[in-house]
Amino acid sequence: MLEAFYFGPSESYLFGVFHPRMGVDRNEAVVLCNPFGQEYMRAHKSVRRLAINLAALGYSVLRFDYRGTGDSAGDLQGVTADHWLEDIGHAVQEVMDMAAVGRVALVGLRLGALFAARAAADFSGVSRVVLWDPVTSGARYVEDIRIAIADAQAEGSRSRLISPDGALHFNGFSMPAEFQRTLATMNLNETLPSLNIPMAQIVSHEAEEFAALERHLGGRANFYAELAPAPHNWNYVDHVGGILWPKPVIDAIEQYFDQTPILGQGALCANRS
Repeated sequence: MLEAFYFGPSESYLFGVFHPRMGVDRNEAVVLCNPFGQEYMRAHKSVRRLAINLAALGYSVLRFDYRGTGDSAGDLQGVTADHWLEDIGHAVQEVMDMAAVGRVALVGLRLGALFAARAAADFSGVSRVVLWDPVTSGARYVEDIRIAIADAQAEGSRSRLISPDGALHFNGFSMPAEFQRTLATMNLNETLPSLNIPMAQIVSHEAEEFAALERHLGGRANFYAELAPAPHNWNYVDHVGGILWPKPVIDAIEQYFDQTPILGQGALCANRS
């Protein structure tokens, strides 16, 4: 039975949902790291379903909202990328305590993948990282939003804009200038080489940034890559709150966790396309 609760520091409490393991005990928990903004909204059903499926495999799972987002405390004013990294650290410790395990896998979607990799380098107890359609560069992610805003304004739209204080307003969500600045310092290609834990990249479509990451890490014995073709327009906006349902990717991530042997006794390390 899932449990919704608040955890973390009282001044920046975080909302989480804990899915206890069922059946076999894998002796490893999972923290799911969300994407940003409209992508978070579009992915909510997928993230929830992944949590349910992993719990059924024997993994206790925690999904949570970063500070300033969802049902967690506050808004993004004054929040930096480092604060979100701290939030992942709080989530890792919380699920360790709740599930009574010493190892936690991180699964990050889009921007969440960038944060998951960096958190794995910063916090002990992270056993592996799964990158789902990862954002590989924080600077490029911010620039892509700026370009999308400029394109929308050129077409006469005022629903996307850059405010005088530098905040980006995109698809109903705001990203303050300080968050942009700190996010722009993060890059997967700089973070991943320092990680000595198993990693997987599971993607819904082909992209040069995914291919480059696979070339960069493909020689590692503990790296797994899979292409699971599925819908992937994470930022599409309609008037009925349409979600995205990339079931092949969810199935692929579930299979990765189901088939990977217990850590320390070898790992599933292959490339599938």
